[in-house]
This record gives sequence, C-alpha cells and structure tokens, in this order.
Amino acid sequence: MTEDTLELTYDIYIAAAPIKVWAGLIDPTMTSQYVYGTEFDGRVEKGANYAYVAKGGFKVVDGEILEAKPHQRLAMSWAAHWDENVAKDAPSRVSYELTEAAPGITKLRVVHNGFRGQTATYASSSGAWPQMMSSLKSLIETGHSLSMGTE
Repeated sequence: MTEDTLELTYDIYIAAAPIKVWAGLIDPTMTSQYVYGTEFDGRVEKGANYAYVAKGGFKVVDGEILEAKPHQRLAMSWAAHWDENVAKDAPSRVSYELTEAAPGITKLRVVHNGFRGQTATYASSSGAWPQMMSSLKSLIETGHSLSMGTE
C-alpha cells in the first residue's frame, strides 16, 4: 500500500437524525464521553483551529477545519500529541460524512488518511476509531457511552 492510498475507513449506522450525530461530533460534553475524555474546542468553520483538549488543558489532537457543511461533512487536519511517538508524525486528515440512510437513521463514514506511511498515528488510530465510533453510537442511541477505558 502506498502513502497516497493508506487510509482508515469506518461506516456506522446510528439511529438518529444527522443533526443529532453532528452534535455528537462537536459538542464538548459529548466528545468527553467517547473521545478518550477530551472535549472538542473550536469553531466549526473552514480555516478555524480546533483541538481535543484533556483535563489540564493538554491538546491531545489539534489542527485546522478544512471543510464544514453542518449535518453533512466535517474535514480537519489531525496532528496527534497523545504520546511522543505520534507527536513526531506529520499531520494527517480526518473527515466525517453524514448521510440520511433512512428516516431517523444516519450513516456516518469516518475516513482518516494522509498518513506518510504506516506511522505511529496510523497504528494507534486503527484500534481507536472502532471503539470511539461504537461508543458515539451508544451515546447517541442510549444516552450512555461504552465504558472501555476510553473516557
């Protein structure tokens, strides 16, 4: 697999309208429940900076909003800082695509790409995304995230 094709892609169906799934992606009280205890901080508009911030103000991930179409698409650069290995990696890119699969059901596609080879960020993210997206689904559908040591 070459650098330009290396990507992580996940599709998940959530029993909620796109507006509710969108809120789950950017509401700090929600992200703190499924994104390893971090709160989303930033304006959701093209060119704005954002971060996922842990307690104590540590920016676990930060970057720039590359595209924002409310309730449809969010793309951002993704600079990881959760450990010294990933902090050495160049930023990658994460995008969320939300489509209404049926009334009251949203298909959420997460694509994480732009890796410069099989980096530490790639290796770490491949295990983290399925857990986070499953926890997001549970949070939106039941009001409770999964307790998998990710809070």
